Amino acid sequence: MRNSRPRFDMPKEKGLEIAHAFFVASRGGDMTRLQALLAADVAVYSDGGGKKPASLKIITGIEEVMRLQAGLSRFFAESMSKLVRYGFINGLPGFVTVERDDTLQTTALDIRDGEIAGIYVTRNPDKLKHIGTEVLQ
Repeated sequence: MRNSRPRFDMPKEKGLEIAHAFFVASRGGDMTRLQALLAADVAVYSDGGGKKPASLKIITGIEEVMRLQAGLSRFFAESMSKLVRYGFINGLPGFVTVERDDTLQTTALDIRDGEIAGIYVTRNPDKLKHIGTEVLQ
C-alpha cells in the first residue's frame, strides 16, 4: 500500500501556470517545451464513453506520450482547439476546450514535483453534461 498524498500540493496559481504551458505547447506543436513539462512516467487516460474518439488504453511513459502528442499536433495544426477556460477539474488544474466537431473536452493534469505525471482527458458527453450548456453559450 502506498502512502496517500494530497492531490494538489502546490499553489493553485502554479498549477494553472503549468496547465497554460501544457495547452500552449501541446496545441502549438512545441514538442521540446511539452516534453520538458512531463514526468518520465507520465500517463494519459482518456474517456470518450464510446461516443467520442478516445484511446481505449492508458498511454504510459514519456516516449509513448510524446509519440501520441506528435500525432495530435498534426491534428491541432489543421483544427485548433477553442480554449474555453482554465480551472480545476476534480481538484486538478486543467482546462476546458471545444474541439473539432464541437466536442466538449476537459483536460486535467496531475502535477507532482513540478512535472505532469497524469493527463486526464474526458470527452464523454454523458460526463460533461453539467458544463456543456454553460460553456457553449
